[in-house]
Amino acid sequence: MMRAAVCHCSLESHRPRAGARRVLLPLLVVSALLAAACTASADEPFQSVSAVSGSDDGGTTDGAPPPDPNCDPDDARPSRDPGNETLPTPGNMPEGSYMRTIQDQGVLRAGVAQDTLLFGFLNPKNGEIEGFDVEIAKLVAEAIFGDGEQIDLIPIQSADRIPGLVAGDFDVVAKTMTITCTRWGSIDFSGVYFESGQKVLVREGEETDIDQMPLDTVLCAASGTTSLAEIESRGFESVSVPGWTDCLVEFQQGRVDGISTDDTILAGLAAQDPFAVISEELLSEEPYGIGSSKDHPEFTRFINAVLAQALENGTWEALYNEWLAETLGNPEIPELTYR
Repeated sequence: MMRAAVCHCSLESHRPRAGARRVLLPLLVVSALLAAACTASADEPFQSVSAVSGSDDGGTTDGAPPPDPNCDPDDARPSRDPGNETLPTPGNMPEGSYMRTIQDQGVLRAGVAQDTLLFGFLNPKNGEIEGFDVEIAKLVAEAIFGDGEQIDLIPIQSADRIPGLVAGDFDVVAKTMTITCTRWGSIDFSGVYFESGQKVLVREGEETDIDQMPLDTVLCAASGTTSLAEIESRGFESVSVPGWTDCLVEFQQGRVDGISTDDTILAGLAAQDPFAVISEELLSEEPYGIGSSKDHPEFTRFINAVLAQALENGTWEALYNEWLAETLGNPEIPELTYR
């Protein structure tokens, strides 16, 4: 087993300014791509209500809020119930709601990936950020404006997701973000729009059974992710970098033994490296949700109604077939559950 020097990188990322659609492409992303070729309800539907306040025990020692006390540690998936009401007509969002605020600002500001093939990546042919997560975010924009293109796609790193939502830098995050009770303490999540699971990518011929991998195996993961926390909790040596294509560069240059994250992300990385293989065993379940601010629970309910509609009318499956079916096979249809 090759040994790599272990480092915990803390490369500074620069948060993009709000405004027109923007593309901020790190040099490593260019080289990798080109080389590879709580219950709250309102009396009226979707009206603005005060967010449920969390525990007042002072939070955790690092200043972050404690996990949401209404979240089940065994299943963080249930979200705010949208009820059975019909979605408002696009362009006519309820007065006082956060959807009306977004309508008035003219675009939905969405934090997305630009380095995650299949889910959120910069297409070098047309310069557009594309993928399944991007299309999911566009469903929310379409429900608000009647036009899914009224969206400002803001490329971010995984570590920027929660701080950016808390700071109000964007309205939603659709970036392969796993729903957890700890994260529920800081932000809101929609119901599950995709079920994933954490695995390991290694070189062809290397050990793929997670239980048989020696603990001195050096695995790469993006900073600010549940993937990094999982491999460290299992005792593996880790290298953290800003983004997943940064991990691919570390892997291809021989500085790490493998990459560990959601199987969906690993599938995109493996498509860029013919000598990479993915383990069969799961380290953990990783249900994805759309992140939004805890200050606007009516917006979370609205997003859930949008997702429910997409699942019912076949839009979700059509998007899956367009972006993921060829690589991931038959879909696992997610189930929306509510508190």
